[in-house]
Amino acid sequence: MKRLILTLISVLLLSSLCSLAQTTDRAVLRPSLRRNWYVQTGIDISLQKPYSYEFADAFKEGFSWGLDAALGRWFTPEIGLRGRFNWENGVPLFGWNGANWLAPFYEPGKNMRRGGYLVVSGDVQFDVHNIFFGYKPDRRWNMQVFPRAGLAYNFGVSKGSPLIGVGIGNTFRVGKKRNIILYADIIYNAVSSGFTGHESTNTGTGTGHNAFVDIDLGVQFNLGRDAGFRKASETDVAEGEVEVCRSFWSNWFVQAGLDMSLQFPYNYDHSQVFSKGRSFGLDAAVGKWFTPELGVRLKGNWENGFPLFRNKKLEWIASGESGRSNMDQGGYLAADFDVMLSLHNLIWAYRPERKWNAVVFARAGLGMNLAIRSASPLIGIGGGIYRRLTDRLSIYGDLAYQVITSEFFEGIAMTGMSVSTGHNAFMDINIGVQWDLGRSKGRFPVR
Repeated sequence: MKRLILTLISVLLLSSLCSLAQTTDRAVLRPSLRRNWYVQTGIDISLQKPYSYEFADAFKEGFSWGLDAALGRWFTPEIGLRGRFNWENGVPLFGWNGANWLAPFYEPGKNMRRGGYLVVSGDVQFDVHNIFFGYKPDRRWNMQVFPRAGLAYNFGVSKGSPLIGVGIGNTFRVGKKRNIILYADIIYNAVSSGFTGHESTNTGTGTGHNAFVDIDLGVQFNLGRDAGFRKASETDVAEGEVEVCRSFWSNWFVQAGLDMSLQFPYNYDHSQVFSKGRSFGLDAAVGKWFTPELGVRLKGNWENGFPLFRNKKLEWIASGESGRSNMDQGGYLAADFDVMLSLHNLIWAYRPERKWNAVVFARAGLGMNLAIRSASPLIGIGGGIYRRLTDRLSIYGDLAYQVITSEFFEGIAMTGMSVSTGHNAFMDINIGVQWDLGRSKGRFPVR
């Protein structure tokens, strides 16, 4: 998984450098919200990789079939969002009794008879071709990289799990028309040990992870007659139209702030959260708005390990075998990837001079408890309010609720493989400042 993550980061950095070197006009006009939607349907091959098992045996022991369906939209030539549904190993047409690594373990056919497993996920697609070389309406092959987050539910053991992953996708346009496209994706997904449902896959503290690889093949149908984008340099621009994609380096920002976290471990009386589950920390983030409505943010949080914010009353965070407190072991780190939607710009017309802005966001990432050296996938949702003070400076306040796996709370709260309904979670409350970078100063050109 680390290699795929590094590959994804490298591709994005290289694409950024290439786009910086380009001198052509990359601007396209922001399309109507009704345009550039598509649906996908196809078949799926899944290869299970439970913790402590060799991937070389996956085709023999962890191979299964399934069906996929997805709905997505391209907001600009560079970025799109896709919601995906996958039903694996429960479809009689694709029955595969050799999937011994699908829980219940080594009981051939039982997982399928119980319904297989479902995955509901969301992808943030970055189109490598359009970032590197600019948008070309007649391009036949496009490649994407994307992070993924969602939920997986295994009917074989009646257990759900957060899921995060990274993938590479390819689309191939068939014929001269734009409405039929073939696609092929490969994705690496990480899940908790509860999904695998066997004691041999329990990662415990500070060790490996459970995962599976998806290989998807199918057909994409573009919805509507006007799929694609209009280049600002090649078409008439109506009054009030907004230009996007002028440069990959436009509309970036950085953030820094303070954080209060409230822990909600499974099966605890959460009325005591302020006395036993409260911690403080520092935040830093870098992000980019691709359109007035859609942006992404990479955020880092160091909680309770900074001496100024140590909380010696904190009990609901794992402290390790030494018995020392979590903060003396360094606290915990969280690395988050947020997909942000501006409510003001979605609901009302975009105005560059707007001072207030409300956002909502979906979050995926990793939480690393330094006291026990254990990392866990997390997913969450949140919202925030922004107030512009100067041309570049804004203040903000965010609140987010994150679900995380038991490995983060090792020794405190364990849902394990036996609890199908409960979960571990924590809430973040952030305040800070934002500085808009570059000539754009966080704004988009309006004709």
